[in-house]
Amino acid sequence: MNIKNKIFMRLVAGGLFLIMSACANDGNNSLTDDPVAGVDNPPNDELATTASLGELTFGLMASIDAFPIVIADYNGYFADEGLSVNLEPFSSAADRDAALLAGLLDGATIDLVAVGLSRAADVMPLKATGSTSGRFTLVANEGFNSIAELAGESVVISYNTAIHFVLDQMVELAGFHHDHITREVIPSIPARLESLRAGQVAAALLPEPWATIAMADGLYGITNTIEIDFIPFVIAFTDEIIDTMPEEIRAFYRAYNRAIDFLNATPLADYFQLMVDVIGFPADVANHLVLPEFTHNQMPDEYVRQAAIDWLVNRELIPSEITADDLVSTIAAP
Repeated sequence: MNIKNKIFMRLVAGGLFLIMSACANDGNNSLTDDPVAGVDNPPNDELATTASLGELTFGLMASIDAFPIVIADYNGYFADEGLSVNLEPFSSAADRDAALLAGLLDGATIDLVAVGLSRAADVMPLKATGSTSGRFTLVANEGFNSIAELAGESVVISYNTAIHFVLDQMVELAGFHHDHITREVIPSIPARLESLRAGQVAAALLPEPWATIAMADGLYGITNTIEIDFIPFVIAFTDEIIDTMPEEIRAFYRAYNRAIDFLNATPLADYFQLMVDVIGFPADVANHLVLPEFTHNQMPDEYVRQAAIDWLVNRELIPSEITADDLVSTIAAP
């Protein structure tokens, strides 16, 4: 079986039937009834357009890089642009990827590894149109305060995913060879966290909000993707949408950048419940979550793009003909 077919079968096996059922809803997850409570949100005449644009269906995970998109919809920034965005929350990356493969989504918050796999599979291929402020954190049990101290220890991951990729980069950037640690594969994030809590592994690389939950329990955050300035998280759209709806994508990002300004100027408490309600962000992390400084849209770092390509090619997950430039579209580049 060639690389393209292996990738396609792996992604389809991720839950296509489940996500097609989940997405066949009646469209009653509209978020634009009222602006966030207590926020003065007058229309922006400079950004508003009289022309009505098309509709985008966009997939979100319960992660911090979804925050600007939820705010852009709820505060009416998309509407100010004449753009309709139907948000589809997902509880697992496998379900989101299956929805993309099935053509049920136009775009999603995702990562460069998944974008690379989509291009190799050539079924609803994606391109990243900008970076996001996602975060993975290497969380360890007591007694482990650095990557150096994890020598020979088990670190739990999901296999051939962005988690796997980022852990390899963290170890390498710390000056060690990949075999400095032992990788233990547990696909389920809750199961990874439980194995860490139980002391069965030394550490785990966790996305938000799981990393915050772990650290609230007293576990130690050794480092994270923001601290090492290695950000593989992106917004991506399908090639078809990039080709046929460029104005909608640009409008999406104008609204997105307004939402960034809102988030950086507004206390988390003013909108946190919205994230609980819309994307299922856990309510019990409200007192522990520390958000990064959100940034306006920018293109994914060239070094990170090349690192993703090299990692995927070396693991024979994509053909060597795919390049770092193939992962991105500059359609909304600043």
